Amino acid sequence: MTVSVKCLITTITTATLNMVLIFLLSLNSVMAAEEEGSTVKPAKLFTTSDVLSVKMTAPWRDIERKEKYKGTYPGRIEFTDELGNATSLDMTVERRGLTRQRVCRYPPVKLRFDKEAVKGTTIHGQKSLKMVTHCDKGSRYEQYYVLEMLAYQMYNLITEFSFRVRPLAVDYVDSERGGDDDPKFAFVIEDDKDVAKRNGQKKLDTPRIKPSRLEPREANNFALFEYMIGNLDFSPLSGPDPKKCCHNAKLIGLDPDKDPVYAIPYDFDSAGLVNAEYAMPPENLPVQNITQRLYRGFCRHNDTLPEARQRFIDNEQAILGLVQNEPQLKSGTSKKAVRYLGKFFDELKDDKKYQKKIIGKCRK
Repeated sequence: MTVSVKCLITTITTATLNMVLIFLLSLNSVMAAEEEGSTVKPAKLFTTSDVLSVKMTAPWRDIERKEKYKGTYPGRIEFTDELGNATSLDMTVERRGLTRQRVCRYPPVKLRFDKEAVKGTTIHGQKSLKMVTHCDKGSRYEQYYVLEMLAYQMYNLITEFSFRVRPLAVDYVDSERGGDDDPKFAFVIEDDKDVAKRNGQKKLDTPRIKPSRLEPREANNFALFEYMIGNLDFSPLSGPDPKKCCHNAKLIGLDPDKDPVYAIPYDFDSAGLVNAEYAMPPENLPVQNITQRLYRGFCRHNDTLPEARQRFIDNEQAILGLVQNEPQLKSGTSKKAVRYLGKFFDELKDDKKYQKKIIGKCRK
């Protein structure tokens, strides 16, 4: 009897110890999870298309007026991320661009950051960002760049080989004069190295390529997209600088001599969809104005063109929806854009028009 009681006590004691150990392990797991949760990073900048409100302090008056100065200016960006974290980062600002340098009072700029300083923030992983500004006073200018931003998002629907963008509402504060204005629309553009990385490719610095090096399916996506938005201000093969490709396109790939090359389009303010008052059609092409479409795809890629054609048709409603549901577009701007895009889809779905306007105009 005494032995049985001792065994029972031993059994109870062992069971109790096991329960205590289980409890302690569970408590440790909960504490570890809570600790891990406390260090959760905010989503990266281009994982959402929600408008990010930011305050940017820099000598904006000098940036606007000193057109010939190509150096950097000190600045600061402040914002609150989706987790409620208030963030303030030093940066530098510099003018960039070609046409908009001449025609815009507020030129597009490049923002540069210290790589270590942005860790743990929405901007983590970004060393520099290209920012498109509102160009000049007046709502029509803002409407141009809302449409340009939507063009990027349209191409995102077609292919992953595209630049992502993030809309901003910017309070500009002049560091020397103080004061701030009402928030202005702007957007930032993903870096080409990031586009390459998420597609398993690398940024290429080759000065020029031949049409035969372009990956056919993505070359068709590129050509049909530029035709859809009515853009002729591009070249995926070469650029004005003989040492650097291309014009309003970036190349990514692995080995440009052996592997397919992917052209990623950007800079759409000369597109008919945007219809900016300062944009002019290229002099060497048979078009009268920037809203006139001209297909510039290559005939050698026509075997896979039906796939691209169907891909655009399948995404028609999603593409039109981007315009119809964009709250920053005025009603008149939205309706004009929908009509302009609608003509493209009419041509794409009509076999005779498709044969005449697209197949019949390909570059040999």
